[in-house]
Amino acid sequence: MPAAGIVVAIISVLASVLLGRYLVSRVSSFPSMRASSKNLVATRGSEPQVWLVAHTDSKSQTIGMLVRVGSLFLTWIFFVFLLLTMARQIFGYSVAMGFSEDVGRLQIAALTMVTIFAIVPFALCFITSKSPGALDNASGVAAVLLASKLVPREKSFGVLLTSGEELALAGARAFASVRQTPGTAINCDTIDNNGRFICMTSGSGKNALEAVLNGARKIGQSVRIRGTIRGILTDSIAFADAGWDTCTLSRGNLATLARVHTSRDKPGRIDGTGIALAARILAATIEELA
Repeated sequence: MPAAGIVVAIISVLASVLLGRYLVSRVSSFPSMRASSKNLVATRGSEPQVWLVAHTDSKSQTIGMLVRVGSLFLTWIFFVFLLLTMARQIFGYSVAMGFSEDVGRLQIAALTMVTIFAIVPFALCFITSKSPGALDNASGVAAVLLASKLVPREKSFGVLLTSGEELALAGARAFASVRQTPGTAINCDTIDNNGRFICMTSGSGKNALEAVLNGARKIGQSVRIRGTIRGILTDSIAFADAGWDTCTLSRGNLATLARVHTSRDKPGRIDGTGIALAARILAATIEELA
């Protein structure tokens, strides 16, 4: 029943997406399972419009981020192939292309099993508290605090250390909700020793992005621009949803993703070189914006 399979598959995906977006948007107001935490805020000057942001909370998961992102990526690929195969079966393309009906059904069954297998690591990902959180995100906090000391005294800006980032960006959403007008937020999240600097955007952040690039050039560093990786949340997403000009500065490689949210994310594996460079980029960025 390929037609019924397509309908069920599409409805299931849409229901999951809508439910997920609803829960994320209600993270600060959902009526049950409440908890409380506080953001830390410091300002220089009156009503700053430019903010350096990093989150203070950490978490670990039973499945590492690299495996989790790979699981999600493969699931979507196999899911799309599954839908195309079922559609081909419905419209008779399998016969036209030389495939028998039995072969078409076998393909659908195989793709269904492969899709389920691909999502298993993601489905078995549970939250624990075994990560020291050195990379994610003590490194970002250290870079922001160091940058605040490097910015010239006459510049007006704010420092926001959010809590609850690992819970659907709760701290950033709460902060953005009480601000009268949107500002500019340069978020710093996960700064490793090695790898390239990356500036991630989520549909906004033109001025913020240009300021980061210009700031990096001033100190002889290059920054790669890319969209936010699917399956990874950063505080800049919450600010972008609230209409802020924002982006996230990060540094790392595949080995970084393999350590994040695991018990291997320890301070002894960071020597501070990346943090020092990130602080200089952030300070130069503030000089561009403030």
